Amino acid sequence: MSVISVEEWMNASDEERSRIHKRWDTSKGEGKEIASTVASLFSKECVYNISEAGVLNLDGEWLIDACVVADDFESLKDRSNFEFLGFRVTFSCMENQSV
Repeated sequence: MSVISVEEWMNASDEERSRIHKRWDTSKGEGKEIASTVASLFSKECVYNISEAGVLNLDGEWLIDACVVADDFESLKDRSNFEFLGFRVTFSCMENQSV
């Protein structure tokens, strides 16, 4: 696997990102640093009220998990094709998180 920097990821095309993402062995943590950086950027740039954004490994793919307020969650919960800089985004409701 070739190592890619966060800067290179940000400047890559969607096709390049997809190709790189598919090569990562996420069970070994490959790509997690990039996914975490992108999740942090997403939480700062997103127009929705995000309280926290992290990464999940789902079936060998890094996903951004964005925790949003209930009002935003209602409009986002059924969106299945939301992406940001090469990562799919899932939304969870802040009110449903355990304290």
